[in-house]
Amino acid sequence: MNIHPLDGIWRLIAATSRDAQGRELPPPYGVQPLGTVQIQNGRMLAALCNADDLPGPDAAREYVSYGGPCRFDGERLITSVDLSARADWLGGEQVREAELSGDRLVLRPPLRADRKSTRLNSSH
Repeated sequence: MNIHPLDGIWRLIAATSRDAQGRELPPPYGVQPLGTVQIQNGRMLAALCNADDLPGPDAAREYVSYGGPCRFDGERLITSVDLSARADWLGGEQVREAELSGDRLVLRPPLRADRKSTRLNSSH
């Protein structure tokens, strides 16, 4: 039984990105995004990457993973990061606007320093 409304394993089905003026940018994880977000027992773990075919063996694949204790205030998912592929996230908080509609969870991070915003659509 789920105790928390966001508890479960969520599969990434789409990721979009927009600039500060709302113009669409290239998808942050390519046209074939791959990833999961697992929320259970007050912890969150996310692993997201680009699953597109890469143009060559030295091409970089976009990847992010992080996790830690989390809480949901009804509008935002707040994760206290205690593990991350990005060292600069360790010890801080990652905050995402969270919208739950049926079996779909939409997570939106705040506008980043590079003036981009990403939207992740996931389903159970």
